[in-house]
Amino acid sequence: MLAIAGGHGVTRVGRTGPDGRPTMTVTDHTDADAVADPATALAALLADAAGADVVLGLPASAGREEEDRLRDAVEDAGLHVRAILPAPIAVALHYGAIDEGVNRTLLVVDQAAATVELTVLDIAPDLTAGIVTTRTEPVGDGALAATARELAASSPDAVLLSGELYTVPARRAEIEELPEARGLTVRCADPELAVVRGLLLREDFGLLRVITGPAPARSRFPGPPADPDPQPWQPLPQDPDPRGEPDGKDPWGTGSAASGTPGERDEPARADRTVPDAHDEPGPASASARAPERAPTEVPEPDLGPEPDLDPGPDPGPAEPPSSGLASAPALRAVPVTQLQYLRRDDHLLVLWAWPDTALTARVRWRREDATATGDGPREGDISCRRRTYEHDGGLDLALGRGAITLTVEALVADPAVDTEGAASLRIPAEPPVVEYEPALRRRLTGARVATVTLTARTGCDLPALRIVHGLGRYRPTSTAEGTVVHEIPAQRLPAGTPLTVEFPFPGAKGPSWLVCFPAGGPDTDHDRDIDLRPTALHRLRVT
Repeated sequence: MLAIAGGHGVTRVGRTGPDGRPTMTVTDHTDADAVADPATALAALLADAAGADVVLGLPASAGREEEDRLRDAVEDAGLHVRAILPAPIAVALHYGAIDEGVNRTLLVVDQAAATVELTVLDIAPDLTAGIVTTRTEPVGDGALAATARELAASSPDAVLLSGELYTVPARRAEIEELPEARGLTVRCADPELAVVRGLLLREDFGLLRVITGPAPARSRFPGPPADPDPQPWQPLPQDPDPRGEPDGKDPWGTGSAASGTPGERDEPARADRTVPDAHDEPGPASASARAPERAPTEVPEPDLGPEPDLDPGPDPGPAEPPSSGLASAPALRAVPVTQLQYLRRDDHLLVLWAWPDTALTARVRWRREDATATGDGPREGDISCRRRTYEHDGGLDLALGRGAITLTVEALVADPAVDTEGAASLRIPAEPPVVEYEPALRRRLTGARVATVTLTARTGCDLPALRIVHGLGRYRPTSTAEGTVVHEIPAQRLPAGTPLTVEFPFPGAKGPSWLVCFPAGGPDTDHDRDIDLRPTALHRLRVT
């Protein structure tokens, strides 16, 4: 897999090495622009990469024309374009800022050869990343002022830095010390690799959707829940008399029509018109306001002829209820949905499918297959999902734990011509139990440094043998071969919520030091799939 981040003056090409770590080549363009003229700029870079899959990155300010030129240049070189991603989105992927189930507003500060691009991103819970605004400033004291203005205007949750400029600590400090950035998280981990690494991570976010436009308004205070099933439209009451009812009541229920209270009709009360009380005799003014009374007129009774025979005859039985005039609702038929898939995040499942055109409701059934799990709620469920709610939430979220689950989904349609009934089924395997660990370093009274690693399991599990690896340098070890094994933890039972802490001498070293845990079995065994071993936070793996 290749990642190509094309810029106006610089192009970065990233490759995933055999060890899983990305390597990057940076090329400065003096005669060609990788955005305006990608065929010339990329000709030498792509000469030896024919047939490879590639994810392309472009500045957020690039338009459709530049995107098409880059795609054509790469495909003409014999490469297969898997996706094209705006550079700020790739930066957000690099920093892990796009996650299912969260709302975030981010400011990405991306430095190119001679410009700094400021982009505001809106991250939605359904893995939708929106580019709200983007602007380009020349590199210098003006880019910093523009960053301050953008911080004040967008009020982001975090600032993400990208580019060679921010490998210099002083450049990062300039942004952190802005009054507008006070209290914000400023992320600056390997900023020179941010775009390329983010492009290489794109394949892990199959449901990621990128849109452009203003962010939807959000309230910081949750309001009442929206009504998923609004009531049918009802016509407003008709006012029988635009001058108001004779008893002085407002037919709209908002106040007296002649009282001057808030909510009265637009027609102002006149001094020459009064509304009589229902118990008073009408005076001259009230009499003039009402229609004149007419004298009663005698109406002769019609001649109905002889009286009819009132004998009812034989009893016809109970009468049928009168018809309402409405057709009865047709019976719903179950139709299998298509493209049934899921996204698992810890204890939650985001279930997605394609709806038939006429379906407004779906029936979702699930059953837990792990008979040993306890305390996780009912073993099975049967719920109804409305299409309006599904589309509003971006899928159906189910909190079903980490065990194996059988899921079936069927859409309900009212089309009598549909004769296919059934449900789409999906077998979801169990997720391994999560074991979190956190290293720490302390100094004894004798001056010797001691390291500790604390492991905690969310659910009880069998902990395989582990090795703690000490690594040096800017990058944390990704295998036991990239460091020195300083301690081994034997296999044992790890109860839920009970920390296991191990202690060992910490070797003396200069520069950045890392402590990372790996299964002792190595990559050729199944031990690495027995548990989900993860640090509480990546930055805590760096102990010096």
